[in-house]
Amino acid sequence: MATFRTVELDIVQPATGTLAQTLSHGTRAHGTLRRQTHALESTDTIRFSDAGFVDENGMPYPPYVTDAFALDRGLSLSADAMGGSFSAGSITLANPGGVLDSLLTTRLNDHLPVRIFTGSKVWDAARQIWKDPQSGSLLPVFAGLGKSWKPDRTTAEIDLLDATYWLDGSMPVSTYGGTGKLDGDSNVAGKNMPRIRGSVCNITPMLIDSVNYVYQISDGPASITALYEGGYAGGIEFAATVADIYATSPAPGTYTVQTGSAGTWLRLGTKPVYGITVDAVGQFRSGKAPSGVLDILRQMLLEDLVMPAAYIDAGWAETSAIAPWSGGWYWDGSESVTGKEVATTLLSGLNITLVPTRTGTLLPIALSAPTASETPVVELNADLITEIAAASLDSSLDPPTWRWRIGWQHNFTVQTTGSNLHPQASADRQAIIAVADRAAVWWSADIKSRYRVPNDPALITTALAKQADATLIAQSHGALWGTQRRLWAVTIPQDYAWQLELGDVIGITAPAPGLQTRQLARVVSEQIRATDQTVTFQILV
Repeated sequence: MATFRTVELDIVQPATGTLAQTLSHGTRAHGTLRRQTHALESTDTIRFSDAGFVDENGMPYPPYVTDAFALDRGLSLSADAMGGSFSAGSITLANPGGVLDSLLTTRLNDHLPVRIFTGSKVWDAARQIWKDPQSGSLLPVFAGLGKSWKPDRTTAEIDLLDATYWLDGSMPVSTYGGTGKLDGDSNVAGKNMPRIRGSVCNITPMLIDSVNYVYQISDGPASITALYEGGYAGGIEFAATVADIYATSPAPGTYTVQTGSAGTWLRLGTKPVYGITVDAVGQFRSGKAPSGVLDILRQMLLEDLVMPAAYIDAGWAETSAIAPWSGGWYWDGSESVTGKEVATTLLSGLNITLVPTRTGTLLPIALSAPTASETPVVELNADLITEIAAASLDSSLDPPTWRWRIGWQHNFTVQTTGSNLHPQASADRQAIIAVADRAAVWWSADIKSRYRVPNDPALITTALAKQADATLIAQSHGALWGTQRRLWAVTIPQDYAWQLELGDVIGITAPAPGLQTRQLARVVSEQIRATDQTVTFQILV
């Protein structure tokens, strides 16, 4: 069976000519602008392969692909569970006799779509030739973006970017101009506006008008569930929600709120003696108000990071079933935040990794211990496995962990006893705001007694709002990592590899310690080398 790969690249032919002013008489008004151009910008698709291919419509894929791609994907396997591993290589096109010179010099391919497929030629026994299959039978291997040409004397290289490229950019935010009122005074000129998404605890709002005691808590709609002065909630009372926070000054000892798609502000009627903090629930500017941590991330990718909806995988529902846990986060605007940092913050400690799929979309995948109720996608045995070798787990997970501490209801403003606390702040409130995170704990006395130096990860800060959710996640961590796990690198033929995806459960029987009898395992990483006829997976047993 002859395996081959095809590469499709979208390229742009730039418009020619310039926008110019032409002085005319009789045909149009004097000074009218007209386009001095020969052709508008157009987009084409060029096609290549590594072994030659012609589709059913007669479209050729010349065999110009030489040193093809190397792709790696993986789920997070570390104690902090913050993000996975992604790596996309490059493709190299041969340029025999300069046949691609015109293309390389007149077309642009910077950050335009690239699609790679694989298939197998069919042997025609009657004619003794290899036949090309239907293009619809080709399987996707990679979809993403290509960077600009890197031509050499006889070749051209194109670096590949997967869907996580969209997470590299900074989250767009509004900036204070310092012109007064809601644009802020001179003290905040040039600073970024704060942002709340979901439920947050004890944040310090941005003081944007030090004369009128006006604070901003978010760049979108939000509701204040509690306001504290030095940790005391009974001193300043809510007065009203108003359309214009500057129209009327609130009465002493009260505060008013203005909220809408442009932001949420509060105004005090009295100069505070102690620091002002609030508990709040923030929405998106569009008015959408998801409560689940994963649902908030999805909406942030679409709305705050302006990611095209086509890059959200169809399997990522607007309301996620794999992470129905409420939470949220507060960004105070003090520094720029990238999409990767947003994803890391919201997924920290949840055992969920945001991975690029083979079709070029982003999909969250949860890592959990395989259970007997799960049906394996495939069964691997010595007949299919071409190579198997032990791989190393992260040192934070091997030896096993005897205790997991999962933080919840993150406190964004730590306040300890002293002059910054109101003398009437309750003991319960002081205990809450004195630490950054409260913890839900899972522990195993058995693991602690059996291993001389079992792992004991530090408390993991999460975006979770409820103790019950943190407890559930701590227990899932314990089920997964509170026992000895083994990581194996298993190599199988490519034809079987395309049936597997990250997170899938497989059954495996192999001549290796612990695998002589059938075991259930979970696929946690994938390594594809275009020049090989095999794919290597890492499986967690």
